[in-house]
Amino acid sequence: MSVFHSALAGLDAVGERLAGADPRLAGLAIVLHVGNHLLRSVAWRNVLAAAHPDKRVAVVPIAAAYASGVALNAVAPARGGDALKVVLARRAIPGASVATLAATLSVLVAFDLVAGTALVLAVGLTGGVPLSADGPARMAAWAGAHWPLLLAAAALGGALAWTAVRRMRARLARLWERLRQGGAILRTPVRYVRQVALVQIAAWCCRIGVILCLLAAFGLPATVPLAGLVMVLAGASTVVPLAPGGAGAQQVVLAVALSQTVSATAVVSFSLGMQAGVTAVNALLGLGGAMVVCRTLHPLAAVRGLRTADA
Repeated sequence: MSVFHSALAGLDAVGERLAGADPRLAGLAIVLHVGNHLLRSVAWRNVLAAAHPDKRVAVVPIAAAYASGVALNAVAPARGGDALKVVLARRAIPGASVATLAATLSVLVAFDLVAGTALVLAVGLTGGVPLSADGPARMAAWAGAHWPLLLAAAALGGALAWTAVRRMRARLARLWERLRQGGAILRTPVRYVRQVALVQIAAWCCRIGVILCLLAAFGLPATVPLAGLVMVLAGASTVVPLAPGGAGAQQVVLAVALSQTVSATAVVSFSLGMQAGVTAVNALLGLGGAMVVCRTLHPLAAVRGLRTADA
């Protein structure tokens, strides 16, 4: 019974923190979140334009495709929204290949991985946020104890990959050309920095601003290092997309990593509020994007149109 009462007390504490969030800061977070959406859409449009120099790539349909995909990722597992982005972008760019469009998304993801890694290293090395190292230490110990198994798995994977490459050389060559086309903007560094990297940096600033506002709204320490770390960890919880939007995993990851900074109750209430708010805004933006793509003012007709496009 004591465990049951403790759980109820914890839920009550979480509910009180959620109810006490500052609505003004939450509203500012929404504005910044919309700005992040727009900036990332512009960056993706610029990558697409470089990959298809002979075609006109408009911002509005690409922004609508991006918003629709993000909305689907928030409510469906296995990141089906990324596939929807590709489908809708292909509709906006007739003749584009799926491989090329997927590669353009990888250009954005590559920047996010580099920026996220640099941010975590900076936070860890400067001590901006005290982190718990128990998880990485346990993983390293397990890898050290099972290194023969890991080595055998790597050798088997390498052999299978080599066999596949030899048997499918022609198809892989065609696929590689399409992937290279998707990353065409990387071959013009100045254009990439000006049209993609700087735009993504601005989008990252908006995302950090969202978390700063929400941290302050929930009465938590609103510092840039903490906001950056929360952003990276929240994104990492969706890498293995077992649940929509990383639900559950996000709360666990943040509670463990920030256990030395704030209480578990504060982390869970903040994370639940952030995830619920971001999901709601993403859903509204996605619905608006679907209405643009399907050229209708009826939300249900737009949703049905997206289901047909994704089929």
